[in-house]
Amino acid sequence: MRPAEERRRGSHVRDRPRNTLSHRFQRRYPLGMSKPRPIPVWPYQRSGYLKRGRTVADLARKCGIDAGNLQSTVAAFNEHARRGEDPDFHRGETPFNRGSGDPDNPFPNPSLAPLARGPFYAVKVVPGSFGTFAGVVTRASARVLNDADVPIPGLYAVGSDQASVMGGHYPAGGINIGPAMTFGYIAAEHATQSRHAGQPVV
Repeated sequence: MRPAEERRRGSHVRDRPRNTLSHRFQRRYPLGMSKPRPIPVWPYQRSGYLKRGRTVADLARKCGIDAGNLQSTVAAFNEHARRGEDPDFHRGETPFNRGSGDPDNPFPNPSLAPLARGPFYAVKVVPGSFGTFAGVVTRASARVLNDADVPIPGLYAVGSDQASVMGGHYPAGGINIGPAMTFGYIAAEHATQSRHAGQPVV
């Protein structure tokens, strides 16, 4: 994430990434936090989260980005969408993508459709993460270690508070749930045994 952000800052492209779509799309599918029909769209516009423009150029102006860049991007996207192609992000290229697409989409790829008619909408895209890759170091018993690698009596950590068992990777959403459940159980077992042995538990 950091290298990508550094490349963006160091490049000649100063426009922040945006997800852009048409009114028909926004009323049919969610875009970030904005929900489709019957949820009204105006609260997201009023908050500034969702930008709206009558044309692609108008939308670019309201987003503070280069109109020519956005217009050429949308034009290229539309051309590929009509053919069912996505050379940039490869949407719809796997059976899973196609199964998750819209079966009523009249275009070749159920995951793609041209942005044909306004008004158009956009939300800002910023780097983020679903979970932490780091946490306090523990023993296999989930006991937290101090700077000398000695367990701190009665202190445990599990889930996102524990150093990642994934080795610094985040392979899928919810991946911390399994370690949280497993080490939560282990910590509870150890704490129960420690309490019976007269050791402090916090």
